[in-house]
Amino acid sequence: MIHISQLNSKPNSFEYYRKPTKEEVKFGYGALHYRDFDFEKCFDAENNLKLKIRASDDKLIYYYGCIEHFTASKAKLNKIEI
Repeated sequence: MIHISQLNSKPNSFEYYRKPTKEEVKFGYGALHYRDFDFEKCFDAENNLKLKIRASDDKLIYYYGCIEHFTASKAKLNKIEI
């Protein structure tokens, strides 16, 4: 778990990734998709970084980019409002 107090500097956003959907693979967009989320929205009530989130606008699951996929996939699913 990454706590907000462990950060040396405050970035503007955090990069998350997701696997492509079946429709994207069908049309040739089969690579990982990356998306940036605002700094304040990436932390839960205990100020821990959300490793696995569901975006409110596209309803897709994103994983934090600096943690290996196995660890992020086992994390609790959190919602993020866009």
